[in-house]
Amino acid sequence: PRAGVALLSWCGLSCMLTMRSSSALALAFALTASPEAAEAFGLRPPVLSSSPSLSRAGVARAGSRGVKMVATAPTSKFEKMRFKYGKPSLERGISQEMKDAQKIAGFDYSDFESAIAKFDNTFQVGDVVVGQVVQFEQGGALVDIGGKSSAYLGAAEASMQRVDDIEMFLSIADNREFQIISGEDENGQVRLSIRKLEFARAWERVRQIQAEDCTIMAEILSINRGGALINFEGLRGFLPGSHAPQGMTEDTVGTMIPLKFLEVDQAKNRLVVSNRRAVVETKLVNLEPGQLVTGIVRSIKPYGAFVDIGGISGLLHISQISHDHISDVSKVLQEGQEIKAMILTQDKDKGRFSLSTKTLEAEPGDMIRNPEMVKENAEETAKRYHERLQAEQQARDQAASELVAGLDLNALSSEELVA
Repeated sequence: PRAGVALLSWCGLSCMLTMRSSSALALAFALTASPEAAEAFGLRPPVLSSSPSLSRAGVARAGSRGVKMVATAPTSKFEKMRFKYGKPSLERGISQEMKDAQKIAGFDYSDFESAIAKFDNTFQVGDVVVGQVVQFEQGGALVDIGGKSSAYLGAAEASMQRVDDIEMFLSIADNREFQIISGEDENGQVRLSIRKLEFARAWERVRQIQAEDCTIMAEILSINRGGALINFEGLRGFLPGSHAPQGMTEDTVGTMIPLKFLEVDQAKNRLVVSNRRAVVETKLVNLEPGQLVTGIVRSIKPYGAFVDIGGISGLLHISQISHDHISDVSKVLQEGQEIKAMILTQDKDKGRFSLSTKTLEAEPGDMIRNPEMVKENAEETAKRYHERLQAEQQARDQAASELVAGLDLNALSSEELVA
């Protein structure tokens, strides 16, 4: 009907002028009839006066641009539209004249509500939408996401990095994903974020890397008493001093180092990494228990000594220095001393391995009496040690075979065989 077309046309034009919405523009293009039909629905725009007055739906306030209506509590979008253009609430009743006009037009308020709803996109906080950058404003940008009005992207939400100029990160007509971080304001505008999307995706990537136990390269941002702060894909992580490279100084800031993840907890915003694990797994890939290595004593402790083996640190426990009892490690070893030792165990997950020198003693107490002699004869002693272990293993296997061969299996019951 002509009145219905006129009603939608007038409302579309009003929305276009006030909200600049793509859906409102679609309505405005239907402007082909007289606006008198819209008046039958009580939607004729008001004439603003320069003096404040009271209305049934709210309070009028004087402002620099005329009278501004303050809503009390419109119950629907259509009620809000009536209130916006200065018409009384439908809750107070519809005049007979308006009812007659609707009957002639064949288009009532419920039909109008349905028509408006077709052009309404409802967005929820947390939704990820695709939008196009349409305009830059001071401190941000307007983005068309198909809503009632353009959404707003603040400069602080444009990236995980610091943003001084948003135009360095975005361009007009860019199409990309955004996350909605606020509900609609009084103008139907929502606020957007790229930073939250990047943040969530960075954590997802970190969790995947940890699950696959991959080694990453990350930048050292700063050094403190407990260790260092690192940056990986915009996320900040903590590198404990016990897992940091030896001799780390302020000159190390800005350099890239290999790391593995120790702890990943997005809920607590906690990211802990280890350089030691990454280095150990790289350098120990060909090292096995029983292998002879050469190292430098780096520190002496009451319970043993830490030995540097090609950039990684292993523990030589006090009980593994000599077959004879040792009460003071510093009386046998000194910092900076070069020694040869045998790898006893290794734990790649924790980046640790243990050493032994007592397995290299030809006679018990050689490490206490003459550690240099133990070092010089280490290869020969280690060879004899392995031969002895092999002979012992063969003897055990032989004894087990003879035991089985001497059993009368036919005389044993099935329960005894299982036992």
